[in-house]
Amino acid sequence: MSSNLAEQILAAGVVGAGGAGFPTHVKATSRVDTVIANGAECEPLIYSDQIVMRVYARETLAGLKQMMDAVGATRGIYALKAEYEEALEALTPEAARYPDVEIQLLQSVYPSGDEQILVYECTGRIVPEGGIPLDVGVVVDNVETLLNVHMATRGRPLTHRTVTVNGEVRRPAVFRLPVGTSYRDAVAAAGGTDLPEDEIAVIDGGPMMGKIRFGLEHSMRKTTGALIVVPRDHEYIVRRTMPARTETRLTMAACCQCRECTDLCPRWLLGHDLEPHKVMRAIATRSKIPASQITQAHICCGCGVCDIIACPIGLSPRNVFAMVKDQLQEQQVPNPHHAQPERVRDSFEYTKIPKKRALARTGLLNYYGPLHEAEPAVPVRRVRLLTGQHIGAPATPVVDIGDRVNEGDLVAAAKENSLSTNVHASISGTVTAVTPDAVEIEG
Repeated sequence: MSSNLAEQILAAGVVGAGGAGFPTHVKATSRVDTVIANGAECEPLIYSDQIVMRVYARETLAGLKQMMDAVGATRGIYALKAEYEEALEALTPEAARYPDVEIQLLQSVYPSGDEQILVYECTGRIVPEGGIPLDVGVVVDNVETLLNVHMATRGRPLTHRTVTVNGEVRRPAVFRLPVGTSYRDAVAAAGGTDLPEDEIAVIDGGPMMGKIRFGLEHSMRKTTGALIVVPRDHEYIVRRTMPARTETRLTMAACCQCRECTDLCPRWLLGHDLEPHKVMRAIATRSKIPASQITQAHICCGCGVCDIIACPIGLSPRNVFAMVKDQLQEQQVPNPHHAQPERVRDSFEYTKIPKKRALARTGLLNYYGPLHEAEPAVPVRRVRLLTGQHIGAPATPVVDIGDRVNEGDLVAAAKENSLSTNVHASISGTVTAVTPDAVEIEG
């Protein structure tokens, strides 16, 4: 069963929908005792998973059970926030069909959707430093990933994804859009924006961890759960995109070692040996790399709590750590931190950050509020499908300019003997451009 499901998932091009795009077929070949469906959706301003759980309750539960059977798990946990009442109402009768699946209700705090936090909340197990849930016998899959797993067993490849379009748009809503849809077409589906295009920044993902891109020429990936349109001169955008050298100079001049970043760091609270204030001190005092304090940057998860929530003077350990990680990789310095904590810190339970408070600290609270009802699939006339929208090696294009393709046809094949996955046409039409990086189709 395991190899068969893994083959179906690989053929369908399914990757993790809620994170960095890890090819899901690899997880289906593991052996664990627990599979967790991650419906926490801890990032504010995103509603995509809530819609998926409400509309596709039966399919996501079927995908969870199929993954459980594949990996030999005897326990399934469907985790979502207690405040997602409509999703819970849809899931409860469907979950009753599976005696080995339980529903776990979570608090509305950030970052409860982080898979290591989720594993601890659901099982009491602590993932080791630099590790993954598999290290403690758990597989975690986003709920949309499990929807796509189930569709893969029906021979349906991943061609669309559920995305929240929010921010400076006239009609914020949740849509089903073809993978490869341009930001421009996604914004148009949400009624357009009053911002001039050269003044637009788009957060691809949530405001805490999303990637910031400028303009509307970029295209959606399999991992795009939200597009949040913001003025490019917004304080949030300016702060998140500050150059690394400027960030370092600010650190050297201003870090007062208050340790607020450490006290609220989710990895520190889990018991990991990550103390952001010490990494900042090592940088401020120009300690020789790789000092043990410097290499702690390897186990930073980039959640943004340190800069958006914790630092009283607005420094960004996250941005500094990203720079340090790049330097460590260039110097081929491996991660030396692999300890297995025995227990979480005593402050774990009383330092949780309310989701709405996290949003307020980003300065984007004015975009909070109910969205329009979920929209059906939106017609899109052209897409740009990236060959590398997943962790690992990019797929290899298998089509040429001028080829006619139908939705679901393979356009780029997983690279053999590598961590990779397939890419499929998300609309029917003609191939208009092919490069090692992307395949473009016009309908």
